[in-house]
Amino acid sequence: MIHTTQKFNVISDEIVDMLVNHYDTASSYETALMNKSPANLVEHLITPIIAAIADRELTYVGGNFYKHSVPYFPHTDYQPRDDNTLNVVIPLQYTESLPNLIVFEQTWEQSPVTWSMHHKVLSFNVNIGVKGCPYEYSSIKNLTGKEIDHTLFQYLTHFPKQCLFGLSGSAYPFVLGSAILFDNKKIHCTSSFTGVKLGLSLRYRNR
Repeated sequence: MIHTTQKFNVISDEIVDMLVNHYDTASSYETALMNKSPANLVEHLITPIIAAIADRELTYVGGNFYKHSVPYFPHTDYQPRDDNTLNVVIPLQYTESLPNLIVFEQTWEQSPVTWSMHHKVLSFNVNIGVKGCPYEYSSIKNLTGKEIDHTLFQYLTHFPKQCLFGLSGSAYPFVLGSAILFDNKKIHCTSSFTGVKLGLSLRYRNR
């Protein structure tokens, strides 16, 4: 399993500016909740850097830019048919409070889903929206059987605490030019934040 790690100052300001400009000049964006655009034309700028950090040869599977102002729900991006085991998040821009990426220690090894938590079931273009909270799903591995720790919950106060039962993990600050690497089977989501944030998510498998 890939252990979550954040590497700082690995993406130059010049590349960050190029990526932001690429996103800003896209002809269209997907979904109202999170404005996405493909990353296929820019992954070559990042892949050599990530391969050096991971110290292994990697095959790019897919990815996207994403921009949003509403914290994103707990979800997974792992797709068994693609074996896209490594997820890399590159923070590119935020306007107000510093967001955090929350990566939980719990894993989901089936097709990607997004838990709708205390909301009605939501529709997503790729992930399947499912009802309720992660702890209600027996297929999740490593649930703690305990209330979420306060240290982690302080980043997630936009959710009812009960919905986060059984989860543990860490918060990784959305520092521009950093790279956050983690096992794509791990459940992850956005912290509470204000303003708008833009990031790049790239997914790889070992070559």
